[in-house]
Amino acid sequence: MPPGAHRQPGWLRRYAADTWTPPFAQPLPSDAEHYAAMAPIGRIAWRRFRRMAWLAVRGQRALERERIEPADRRILWIHQGMPQVGDSLMDLACRNLLRGREITLLTDPHLCPLYAHDDIISRVTADAAGAARGEYDLAIVLGVSSHNLRAKLAHFRSLPFVSLHGYYTGPEFNRTLFGYYRLDQLLGGHAGQVEIESIARPHMVAGAEAVTAVDALALPARFIAIALGGVRGWRTYARWPEVVAALRAAGVAEPIVLLGAANGSEARDGVMALACGGRLVDRVDRHTLPEVHEILRRGVLAVAADGGLLHVAHAAGTPTVSLFAERIDPSYRLTAADRSVALYHPREVSEIAPEEIAAAVQAAMNAAATASGACSPIAPAGKPRNGEPAASR
Repeated sequence: MPPGAHRQPGWLRRYAADTWTPPFAQPLPSDAEHYAAMAPIGRIAWRRFRRMAWLAVRGQRALERERIEPADRRILWIHQGMPQVGDSLMDLACRNLLRGREITLLTDPHLCPLYAHDDIISRVTADAAGAARGEYDLAIVLGVSSHNLRAKLAHFRSLPFVSLHGYYTGPEFNRTLFGYYRLDQLLGGHAGQVEIESIARPHMVAGAEAVTAVDALALPARFIAIALGGVRGWRTYARWPEVVAALRAAGVAEPIVLLGAANGSEARDGVMALACGGRLVDRVDRHTLPEVHEILRRGVLAVAADGGLLHVAHAAGTPTVSLFAERIDPSYRLTAADRSVALYHPREVSEIAPEEIAAAVQAAMNAAATASGACSPIAPAGKPRNGEPAASR
């Protein structure tokens, strides 16, 4: 607890608690308890008050609703300023609950390809002025900060809206489950927790062009995909050549398809140089995200550290072995519907032993075989020991 926190009035702490307490009753995997113990209560309460006052001054507080009504058929979903592919896929996974409505998605340009062929979203655009020419019954925004509401204030000032996250900000949390629980609440709370957990995972449709492009690759009928590269050191696995060697030593004979952006090139070169690494297919930095999705959809398993391609794999419905480290507990990213075997290390993902990854791959593939081609749902329950698979729920 920060110095002096015990002297803060109870009402002030309760007011600040809106920033780490979900607005729904379902349990949410998060580090909210740790965040609340370390948070500067006065500063957080002031930030929460400023946002509420800002809404009122801008004339938006009167437009905020707590329900999405059946009559709200034409919905503008504003999801800008969240550049990460994984965060976008997790935040928007819950759109599944809005099937049958006409949804226009306003998002960042580099994320538009994720939803260009969507079977739920009617239109996706990065042009706010162009989107403003449409007619809408309601907007959905991520939160109530000026950052989240910038496009709304500029082009949709008088449009009623609901906020997915509201004042919730600060903790690491499971964005997929948060979105599902909150959107279900906004729709009247008709879906049960068990039903939501059975379907709560990212969703994506690659499109015909991506399918045709991947058909032309003539990939093996069965293969394992490995996602290389990363941005942050502690979340970027650096021992992929050892993993491939461990897989071969363990008797895993499936071809391996290497995927990733340009930052995975060095790791790719290391894997391709392996003398024992036959049946390797290099597709690093050669595909659009829809094409990567289609490749992953065809694989029997994907192995990836926490990042965008892990969530693309889950959107493809492909079972995964997922690697996590430091402050990101696997439960903050995965759901039971993701069908992932998670490995965790308290410092960095590269300290997870290659042999542990190979064993997890074997376990996941055995589960797939016994379930007629589908991995059994394995989701994390608390932090496992170093390199140990997360426990099943």
